[in-house]
Amino acid sequence: MKMKKDVKVIRDPKAIKVAVEDTRSNILSILRINDMSISQLAKSLDKDQSTIYRHIKKLEEYDYIEPTGEKKTHHIPEKIYGRTSGVFLLCPSNIDTGQPSEMMIEWERNKAERIIELLSIMGFDSDDGSELIEDISDIFIDLKERVIKPIEESEEDIGKISFATLLRLELLMFLLELRNDQELREKVNTALDKFTV
Repeated sequence: MKMKKDVKVIRDPKAIKVAVEDTRSNILSILRINDMSISQLAKSLDKDQSTIYRHIKKLEEYDYIEPTGEKKTHHIPEKIYGRTSGVFLLCPSNIDTGQPSEMMIEWERNKAERIIELLSIMGFDSDDGSELIEDISDIFIDLKERVIKPIEESEEDIGKISFATLLRLELLMFLLELRNDQELREKVNTALDKFTV
């Protein structure tokens, strides 16, 4: 068993596709809380063990999870699996151009659309649906590199970091970037002006 990293930045588009698939994403979420066996994961996700086994093998192949121990159920040994990192930062970009990949653009659009839906539920409405999605996803893409790059460069020195701490760190880094970058402030203000309360 390797030493578990606290933060792992994933840039390989193939590895990112593996992690964002629904069942594998759910497995990673569950394993954030507790290491589990295939039978435990199958029960938690209401899926058959062979399906979970295939997803586990794919996650193991891309170094998201690893065996952390073994338990016996009715005298049958079963591997326990855990994450190789407390936090995975998924940051796909085109290696040749350094520009965001199509996958990253689509992923950020989907997140922006969901966030706009959530804001609407909370009383922040907008008449500018598709344009607002583009504006918000553009901001997310811009910030991804600004925030992830320093974290990636400091990865070895960061020490223990929880997911909640990471979210707060990203927010504070965003606010610092916002304070120092007029173009980013204008981008954010343009997007925010499209909301009504």
